[in-house]
Formats: sequence, structure tokens, C-alpha cells
Amino acid sequence: MTDGAKGDWYTMRVAAISLAGLPVNQLSDYAAALTGLLDRLQVRLAVLPAHTSFFLCAAGGHVGETADFVESYRRFMQQSSEWNKRFLATHSDLARSSGIYLVAGTTVEQADGLFYHTAYCFGPDGEICCRQRQTHLTREERSLGLSRGVELHLFDMDGTKAGLIVGVDALHPEVARIFALQGADLIAHTGALLAGASVRLQPAGMWAQVQQNQFWAVESQLRGSICSRAFGGDCAVIGPCEVTPGSTGYLDRQDAERPFAAAELVEADRSRIRSEYPLLRLLHLDAYRVLPQLYMQDARPDSCNRPLACDMEGD
Repeated sequence: MTDGAKGDWYTMRVAAISLAGLPVNQLSDYAAALTGLLDRLQVRLAVLPAHTSFFLCAAGGHVGETADFVESYRRFMQQSSEWNKRFLATHSDLARSSGIYLVAGTTVEQADGLFYHTAYCFGPDGEICCRQRQTHLTREERSLGLSRGVELHLFDMDGTKAGLIVGVDALHPEVARIFALQGADLIAHTGALLAGASVRLQPAGMWAQVQQNQFWAVESQLRGSICSRAFGGDCAVIGPCEVTPGSTGYLDRQDAERPFAAAELVEADRSRIRSEYPLLRLLHLDAYRVLPQLYMQDARPDSCNRPLACDMEGD
């Protein structure tokens, strides 16, 4: 990465990793293999997929013998607090030893008697620089007893304003728009799309959000099976169509030979497009100021009807 003062143009090499082909039965073997891959990729930011923690826990035999995904996940939730000590420490060490920002996929976070589907990002010093809870839940996630987050967090990454989008939040455009209105330059997405027909939904997620909001996105999708459930989305590095080869919106995509996507982000290119066509300036910002209070209203007792926290940048 080429660093500059905040606001200067920069380049940053990034990667999204699907976990396909990595040994996952032992945390030590997994960490060694991932370290080797990160050394080869030479990135400043690496993003792992949703369910990384659950995937490793189940593969290591820590949730017992069951072929049922839901039952296995329930068992994982009950032991997540103890397991997270190992999981988070492992990825803290990986970030520090590789000198990178590492989005460690997701785990189940337990706080104040509630469970959340949460992504963590570690900085080059090994410290947590962002924790993001999923703000929208599927019917299955609600039935499992998960609660939704009510805040969206931006954090500094070498002068870049970055945010995390967790799981199905990528399919809710208001999440990406709120990040954009707060000034996000880059979004890391941790996903886990079911193999089969569900994969067709992927472009309606982060690809669409990038084109509507003109930020970069590093999208990691899980490739592999947990119990009887298979996941099959593609990792991708996404930018505005105007700055990508063939105007596809993709700087790189996972293929059969590579279980990852990696690319160089050139901020000068994105800045030029935003200057020529300042999409966000065409919005009625006053109308958007009420969005957080409206879309996050929820009658469930655990939410207490709290609005999403959001501070938007003025024009």
C-alpha cells in the first residue's frame, strides 16, 4: 500500500478469501495455512467470510455429532463465549504477524443475555478496530434467537473510512446508503450464500450497493459445507463500473483456480468518477436524515424500538 495524508490519493491491495482449500480441523493448521496465503497475496486488507468461527468450531468437532445445521448452530451459540477467546486470539495474532487489517469473518457474540451475529476487524497491531453486528435478520436467524444490531460503525484504515456489512445486510440497500452518507470509502462484506439458486442473488447485494454509492467493496463469500449445508458464493473486489475492466464493476472475482479475489484499489480512479458524476450530491439529504429512525423500528422487546445510530456528512 502507498500511504498518504488523509484525503490524498492512495493505492491499497486487498483480498477476499473464501476459506476453500484451507485446513480447518485444527486452529493451528488453519492459522499456518492462512499465514502462508497472506504472505503470497501481500495485501493491506484481507476479508474472511461469514460463519468463519462456526465453520472452524464445527470442523474441529467442538459442537458434537450432528448433521443438522440448525441444531449445530444452537450448540455453537451456547459455547460461543468460550470459543471466541480462541477464535479472536487466533485472528488477532494473524493480523499482527502479517501486519494487515484482517476482517475475521463472523462469530456469535453474547452480550447482556442476547446473541448477535457479529463481524470483527483487527488492525496491524492485533487490536480490534471495528465490531459490527448484523442489523437485519432472516426468519431462520430470528428463530435461532439472534438479536439485531442497531448501529453502523465507520473506522479509520490508514486514512480510509471503512465499514463492515454483515451477512444479509448486503441485500438491504439502506445499510449501504447510510454508510455512504457517513462518508465511507470502502466496505468489507462477510457473506455466506447457500449453494444453488441463492447464488443468483449475489449481484443484488454488494455489487448493486457499490454502483449506487460509489465506494469500494471487498466481498468475501464462504465456500464449503457446515454439517449438511453447502455455501457457494464468489469472493469479489468491486468498484464503480467506470473504473473496472470492461465496465463490469469487478476488479477481480474468485474462479475455479483461486479460492480468493485480490486487486489493487486506486483511489485516484474513484475520486475522478465521483468528481465527474457526484451521485450522492444528487440526493435530497434532508429526506435521508429520517431514514435511520424509520427503517430500524422494530416491535420486538429486545430492540426496545431503538433507532439506528447514524451521523451523516453534510454537503
